Amino acid sequence: MSSLRWVRAGILAACFLLTSATAFAAASSSPMTIAGSCAGDTVSGRVVVRAPRGTVFTLRLLRRATPRSSWLTTGRSRQFKSSGKKQTPRYRFDVSSFDAYAYRLRLTRPHRRVFSSTILATSCAPGRQVPEAPFSILLPLSLLGTSGLLLVRRRRST
Repeated sequence: MSSLRWVRAGILAACFLLTSATAFAAASSSPMTIAGSCAGDTVSGRVVVRAPRGTVFTLRLLRRATPRSSWLTTGRSRQFKSSGKKQTPRYRFDVSSFDAYAYRLRLTRPHRRVFSSTILATSCAPGRQVPEAPFSILLPLSLLGTSGLLLVRRRRST
């Protein structure tokens, strides 16, 4: 065989091995993803998992007190078992009792861990803006207050 044929055969074999290894890895891996957000005093979202039937997953809520502190568990967790098919269970955690800088979720199963993206605690609380009172209420109230002051002043002067 000429050297050009050996090169072609080598490239073909490498392509075959790469595609089969990728397919094998995709078939053997079980995806685990976490999507979460915070609204009010509740961290909620959904988890996407696919694993062999009966696999136990544990979802834990972690918190960080300051931007430079380490992640600590909050003691809040949820467990669920896999049905063998792709599942998307929902979760909710009440965070009203925590004074944290940020939250994060950790999904574990035997020999594997996945973390969610960081959820800043500032996104949890409602905005600091106070809604303004409508002018339709303020105008009559200011007229009543002004006329009341004029009446009190008139009574004192007589």
